[in-house]
Amino acid sequence: MSFFKKKSFIRTSVVHFTVFSVLILAVFLGFMLIYAYMLDIAFTDMDDVLKYKDDIISEHFSNIPIESFKKCSFIVFNDDNDVIYSSNESIKEDIRAVDLELIERYNSGYSYSITQYESGKYKNGFYVQKVKKIKDGTLQSTGYAILDNNLRVVEGNLFNKSSLSPYEFNLISGKFIDSEKNEFTVSKYEYVNKKGKRRVFVFINPTFKEEDYSNLEDKLLRFIPIPILLIIIIIFIQTMLFDRKIKKSIQPLNKAMLSYSKGEPQKIDKDEMPREFFYVVDTFEDLMNELEISEQEKEKANAERQRVIVDLSHDLKTPLTVIQGYAKALADHVVPEEKQEQYLQTLAVKANASASLMDTLFAYTRMEHPEYHLNLSEVDLHEWFRDYIYSKNEEISLKGFRVETDIPDDIELAKIDLNLFPRALDNLLNNSLKYNVVGTKIYYSVNEKNDKITIIYADDGVGISEEVGERIFDAFVTTNEARTSGKGTGLGMSIAKRIIELHGGTIELDSLEGYKTVFKIQLKRIFTE
Repeated sequence: MSFFKKKSFIRTSVVHFTVFSVLILAVFLGFMLIYAYMLDIAFTDMDDVLKYKDDIISEHFSNIPIESFKKCSFIVFNDDNDVIYSSNESIKEDIRAVDLELIERYNSGYSYSITQYESGKYKNGFYVQKVKKIKDGTLQSTGYAILDNNLRVVEGNLFNKSSLSPYEFNLISGKFIDSEKNEFTVSKYEYVNKKGKRRVFVFINPTFKEEDYSNLEDKLLRFIPIPILLIIIIIFIQTMLFDRKIKKSIQPLNKAMLSYSKGEPQKIDKDEMPREFFYVVDTFEDLMNELEISEQEKEKANAERQRVIVDLSHDLKTPLTVIQGYAKALADHVVPEEKQEQYLQTLAVKANASASLMDTLFAYTRMEHPEYHLNLSEVDLHEWFRDYIYSKNEEISLKGFRVETDIPDDIELAKIDLNLFPRALDNLLNNSLKYNVVGTKIYYSVNEKNDKITIIYADDGVGISEEVGERIFDAFVTTNEARTSGKGTGLGMSIAKRIIELHGGTIELDSLEGYKTVFKIQLKRIFTE
């Protein structure tokens, strides 16, 4: 699968998790094997000895490592009940041939079942059965005997004697008690050797007691800190390796981040990254690209501010120079009396021009502030445009211009700032009035489609050059003629664009048959029920 490819974070995680799991499992299994082995060597039974069955049948008894079986011994009888081999001399005295029939035969299916009477006629006596395990798992009695508390046979035909000695009773119970009162388990294995001779192999091993098991378990518990320590070491090493692997995997991304912070951006090599981080890399690169664009725009804005300051200084310098020169001439009484009125009128015009420029700049700066908000009102655009155009009729007529409109009666409502929005239209109209000749026709239209209201303002005057048109909405963009003549500041279109944008709309140059200059404004509709 694709996520298991090289340089995959999931693949790395799976590999480390698998190795970690295998190591932990190995430690656990190793401890369990040691635990089982120690139990095995601590408690020996007939199964352990019969691992050497071939040596027993071959009667190579010396090959059986009986010394490795703690406190165990065995003795072998022939058909004549004679001892043919014993692992030590003492066992010859402990196990007698006449008692072989009392010892339970290993894996024969036959066994003695002993129950002690707790009350009644035979209180403290015993009920002894010899039972056979049949195929369905049930036990079938093949004989019984009742023993009193002195081990005398009071009933039954299981034994051909009138009483049992404590030694014999222990044998049928599968036990052997030595002279030191140590308890052993005794069992016999009957077999035929390679020569066809019948043999009886009697094995004696320490009885497995709960106390012995608890003691051994206590000893083993002392070793528990070892596997725990190993697991802690494995966890530590795996954590270090995994941490190192992950850090190495994301190192290219870290380097890229550092390089960007130092202003020395570098490309991230995805081949060195886990494939799961590709999305992070793409997002980071997109972010860096956006930051780079933002930085470029910031530099452009700073440059624009510098240009605004330079242009403003230029536009203010001309009227202020005139004001300064004329005022000094008047103050020095060097202006002829017949020209003083002309100088004063010029001073007033230049002062008004300077004040108008400062007012325009203040409006431009105020609207550029991020916390500037509009005071919006719902208006019927048909009614509003009718009133607006009516208010401009005299100004348009005095310039010798004509007005044509196409504004339907059923235009939907729109939200506009009643103080600010007219200024955007005023700036468009003022441009037409400043730069066009008598007889120019001005055109207004409003239409709606889907969720947009489109306003068209156009005139059939001199038009706008391609060079100026590309930057018409930038601050301080005018024709050279306008700047030298003092007709324009170059802020009108910037202010108009900002006003429309504050209304959530757009403004752009467009084209319309029969007109040279066309502005298209689009606003959002307010739907009515």
